[in-house]
Amino acid sequence: MRRVAKAGRPGPAGDRGAVVLWSLGLLLMLLFAGGLALDLWRVLSRHGTLAGIAYKSAVAGAAQVVESDLYQNRVVLDPDLAEEAARRFAEDQPDWDDSMNLSPEASESEIVVELTQTVPLTLMRMFAPAGGIPVTVTARASPAEFE
Repeated sequence: MRRVAKAGRPGPAGDRGAVVLWSLGLLLMLLFAGGLALDLWRVLSRHGTLAGIAYKSAVAGAAQVVESDLYQNRVVLDPDLAEEAARRFAEDQPDWDDSMNLSPEASESEIVVELTQTVPLTLMRMFAPAGGIPVTVTARASPAEFE
């Protein structure tokens, strides 16, 4: 009988509500972790999209060779045509957004395409720079001779 009476007694007055406070604290931490995961997913997803556009644009630009040099068995890139082709190809992509900044730079041997976009955040916007996090990708391509 004594054991039953002791087990039914409430604990000290200072411990009341501790489980509720712990539960609320854990819930807030869970919501914070979820918001962080959402923002991280958004940045990584946009990075993958930008990398795909930049790589394909660089390859499209690298296909613009000087035809007269091909007859002399040389592969030389036409810089002006390469930059224009890379820009045109990127802007024709379905994922292209006007907030993206494309910078193609070509020489006679290679083309470098840099693509930048600022990704807006949700929860982490209070800790990040105003407007979001800038994501930049760079892709390089050179014309190649196939045997």
